[in-house]
Amino acid sequence: MVPYLVTFAISILVCAAGELTLRKSRRGGALLCALSTLFPTVLAGARDFTVGTDIATYGNFVFQAARYSTRIRSFLRSRKEIETLYKALAFAVSRFTNNPHWFYFVTALIICGFTMCGLWYYRRWCSVTLGWTCFLFLFYGDTLNTMRQCLALAIVFAAFPLFLEKKYVLFGVVSVIGILFHVTGVLALLVPAAYLFMKKVPPRWLQFFLIVAFMAVILFYSPLLRVVLKWNLLPPKFSRYLAKGVAFALNPTVLRLPFLLPIIMYYDRFCGFTEVTEPGGMQSGETDYGEMGYGGREFSPSNGQETTDKQALGMMVVVMLLLEICTVQLRSVRPALYRISFYFGYYKFIAYSRVISILRKDNRAIMTIALIIYLVVLWYYQNVIQGNNEIYPYVYAQDWFHRIIYMMPAE
Repeated sequence: MVPYLVTFAISILVCAAGELTLRKSRRGGALLCALSTLFPTVLAGARDFTVGTDIATYGNFVFQAARYSTRIRSFLRSRKEIETLYKALAFAVSRFTNNPHWFYFVTALIICGFTMCGLWYYRRWCSVTLGWTCFLFLFYGDTLNTMRQCLALAIVFAAFPLFLEKKYVLFGVVSVIGILFHVTGVLALLVPAAYLFMKKVPPRWLQFFLIVAFMAVILFYSPLLRVVLKWNLLPPKFSRYLAKGVAFALNPTVLRLPFLLPIIMYYDRFCGFTEVTEPGGMQSGETDYGEMGYGGREFSPSNGQETTDKQALGMMVVVMLLLEICTVQLRSVRPALYRISFYFGYYKFIAYSRVISILRKDNRAIMTIALIIYLVVLWYYQNVIQGNNEIYPYVYAQDWFHRIIYMMPAE
């Protein structure tokens, strides 16, 4: 546990220094925030082959196969169950080294780097440091296991700001790259769809109606599937996705409530329908550095029933949190299916950070401490007690420092 906590602490402090530096120098702040991603990246690269379930499933195997492949076309056509870009990445790294730890390093660098890029975009809406803290404690363990899916996760998370900037072609290209790392990345297309829906449909209560309907589909997923199979509308192999009774996972739902409830309680403030003004005239959560608004444009005030960009973004993030709770229920059907919830759960980083920024200054310190305690306890419970992803205890690779710095051409 100590290697994780020490690495997280150093990374968070460097990120915090970057956010403070941002007040004086945007370039210096960006450099420090980027540097903060290097520490968990090195930790991922230096880990032993026993840390992370999927290393044994496909991680090490794919890289070793790439090492002994001479033609990229034939290699990419092999193991069709592994996505194309993941194999291409393994092949590219294997041209420079026969050390698999460099492959894990590069994989983690892409994941952490794209995640930070996504968080950096929302720096006027919430704290980058708190968002990064949430990533480390909530999702970093998954990056050591589900490497392909986490590559897709981070890339499509960083792609959505391009959509907000109306750079639709670039958004499409980056999203396709993420999907080519893992096919489930196509779920990320629901994010811009939800955002546009929030822009077009002013009634805020409507999203809760949709979530309730979606939740009902998830809960009664198995009975519905049983009927469809009975009518021979799907092949018999889909029977393996049947669950006993109603699909509901109480434990993961309860674990998500501590910071979901404050978001719901302060919903109007969270989404920007109301603002809290501190003494002195500055709005709660507003900072005096950086660009004046996300994407370099100021948020326009609400005009009657018109939903502003800021409000639509807030509503969409709440929808993502609720969708994550819905989709995490799928673990009752099949344990691996809950990973679908990752694409919605990634927005917890900015949501948890945002809920602190909308509070008055005298309450933010208390909530920040509460968030950190919550994250540490949750990390310990999920990774140490439950053994999620098989990342605990952390084991260094033998002679890990030598392995990390030593490179040689592939044979």
